[in-house]
Amino acid sequence: MTDLAHRDYSRSRAILMGTWDYTDFDQVPAVRRSFHRMRNLLLDPVCGPWPKDSIVELGNRPTLGTTQVELINALLEATDVAFFYYVGHGIYDHRERLCLTVGDTRRDSNYTTATGLLFETVRDAFRASRAAVKIAVLDCCYAGLATEEYGRLSAGRLPPVSGTYLLMSSSAFETSWYETEPAADAQTYFTRTLVDTVHTGVRGGPPGLTFDHIFGVVADQLVENGRPEPGRRIDDHAAGWVFARNNAPDAPPEPGADPDAVYREAYRKETEEGVEQLPSIAAEYRGAAAAGHTPSMNRLGQIAEGRVQARMQGVEPGPVDGKALLQATQWYTKASEAGDSVAPLHLGQLYEEQYEDQEQALYWYALAVRRGNSAAPERLAGLEQRIRLGIDASRRTADTSDEGDEGDEVAEPEPRVPAEDSSLAGLAAQATRRRWLADWDGDESLALTQSLDLLIDACGGTYGEWSELDERERGLILRNFADGLPPRMDLAAAARRYHETVGPGNLRTHAAALRHPRTDPDRTTNRGR
Repeated sequence: MTDLAHRDYSRSRAILMGTWDYTDFDQVPAVRRSFHRMRNLLLDPVCGPWPKDSIVELGNRPTLGTTQVELINALLEATDVAFFYYVGHGIYDHRERLCLTVGDTRRDSNYTTATGLLFETVRDAFRASRAAVKIAVLDCCYAGLATEEYGRLSAGRLPPVSGTYLLMSSSAFETSWYETEPAADAQTYFTRTLVDTVHTGVRGGPPGLTFDHIFGVVADQLVENGRPEPGRRIDDHAAGWVFARNNAPDAPPEPGADPDAVYREAYRKETEEGVEQLPSIAAEYRGAAAAGHTPSMNRLGQIAEGRVQARMQGVEPGPVDGKALLQATQWYTKASEAGDSVAPLHLGQLYEEQYEDQEQALYWYALAVRRGNSAAPERLAGLEQRIRLGIDASRRTADTSDEGDEGDEVAEPEPRVPAEDSSLAGLAAQATRRRWLADWDGDESLALTQSLDLLIDACGGTYGEWSELDERERGLILRNFADGLPPRMDLAAAARRYHETVGPGNLRTHAAALRHPRTDPDRTTNRGR
């Protein structure tokens, strides 16, 4: 019984007890508000919610009366979860036993056990109960006395996924604090902090919060604010029992949540929020991946490779170490085995660029093609071309693997425009260039962009021989091609002729020659026409 979805409320009982009007103690209106806040918390969807007929209220009893009998009856009825909460004055008798007060409880220790509810009575009722999980929350002075002597709430060891949990607002001989009445909506500090924590959630926590998750936050906040430090006692497996859903905005999804909705929310955070949120984003993707959502598996592979973090920081991805590479491979393989069309493309890229295994890369690219991935044919054709040309495939290509299924082109460098020449020859060349640009209505940027697109196609595509060039080499070749002033109507054919003239596999050598041209006066520039 580790999540809210599998809790059987028909077999559970929550007993809420609190006293705020007294004859022998100070009146504490803050207790009344805390009592009702705890009741409302259980009725809130964040805790299930508990149905009203599973909650037994023992509120502001003027005298002990039948309180003990009602308590025992309720705990005996519980066979799944038994939950007990008390808020009010706590005192101890001459044997230093904790006593929970009602309206007419006497301060005199000679009358304590006769007029108040000994916690030993509560413990005995818990021990008689057949509930699998037993929880007691005490918000009163000297609450730590509840662990003295026979502190366990269960008589013996319980079955797996069972146990007892005792949560106390103070130590054995320390008072608990409450807000005074001048404060707006005054409450006890412990219950206010506990309820507020459940409503707010625990950032970085799991989808379901146990009392251990809640206790850590509550204890830190109380101590930081100078309040008494709470305590706890845990037996068997109660630490794993989920009390509430995690309302934190970065909490991973609960089991059964719509994986598509979880994925969309995680991806929104990935694109809009800072890198410090990446752990919680990954947790959301893992929740959806656990439900078989393959796009989430692919994102987890991207996170393992470091690509997501690099994009969030606006930097280039760094090298991938062995552990991260293995994690990425495992996520992509899992998605591919589930029939995803993007994952084989990622696997092909890993095998081509990281493992340097061209045979495996071809296999995965071909699988992505068969599954209809629009970016896969170009990757496959590019790798096949490099293999035919004997080009080293170990150089890492540009990062185009962000989901891989959109096939977005990599932004190419802006080419350097030749400086103007004021000589007669230079002026004539400028006039010729202006006439050439007239085909693009004088828009040089458009002319260069179209020239670049067709030149990339002629040189094997984004993943062909062109992908082996660095930014400067690409700029040199584009400028050299554009210097030939190829007509717009003949641009595609001119690009093919340019590549044939340079020679397949010779682009890098050609770029080097353009970077360091010979001074031979008889040398002519390759115009590509």
